Amino acid sequence: MLYHPQPYDPRYAYSLPQDGVELHFTTFAGKQVAFYLPQGTDSRLPRRVWVAFCGNGSLALDWTWLIVQDRQSDEGFLLIDYPGYGKSEGYATIATTRAAADKALDALANHLHVDESEIESRLNLIGHSWGTAAALDFATRHPVQHVILIAVFTTLREEAATMVGSPFSHLLIENYDNRRALRELSRRSPSPKIDIFHGTNDDIIPIRMSRELAETFPSIVKFHPVASGDHISVIGKAANEILEAMRQ
Repeated sequence: MLYHPQPYDPRYAYSLPQDGVELHFTTFAGKQVAFYLPQGTDSRLPRRVWVAFCGNGSLALDWTWLIVQDRQSDEGFLLIDYPGYGKSEGYATIATTRAAADKALDALANHLHVDESEIESRLNLIGHSWGTAAALDFATRHPVQHVILIAVFTTLREEAATMVGSPFSHLLIENYDNRRALRELSRRSPSPKIDIFHGTNDDIIPIRMSRELAETFPSIVKFHPVASGDHISVIGKAANEILEAMRQ
């Protein structure tokens, strides 16, 4: 009920830019594939590396339409597919998703012929919906400069309660706790900058959850309500603002 894996169909054939790279690696969930869009310069490493985590019903290459609108020459993008999604084997859980993201970072370091620590000093994250939880989970294990969260929930159990009611939400085997992750990040020195975007008409994840997180952690979070945006259209409606936040 939680995960909705899907493969790439023919319409994705031209989604990856010509300079894009498939990164192949293996975790305990099986063979995995992530994608890297390199910077447009000849330098070994971009000034910033954005790691992108898609929503539950999306795929990694769905980010490309946003990225190509204003692709900066000093930025690289690592696009994560979860186990069972896209070209990746296995089944998505918190543990398998965590392993896929960490191994993708390692695969990128091998591709660029650098130590992983050199990439970590340049890390920035963006995530939508379920991807906000995967991004924050990743941030608790790696140093990050900036995190952009689009339609974030407080905890997976609290989000499930809005959909099926509180009693049934306790049937969840796994629970992402974004409140706890933000608390951990707020204690870092320096702490990362965090921008939250949320559509005012979101009927999947209520905007009150993003607002609560922003009010709980005002020292690190800037909140951007997106007028008339729903759970999906929020990215398109706020595209310019999201890109501007990424440039900062």
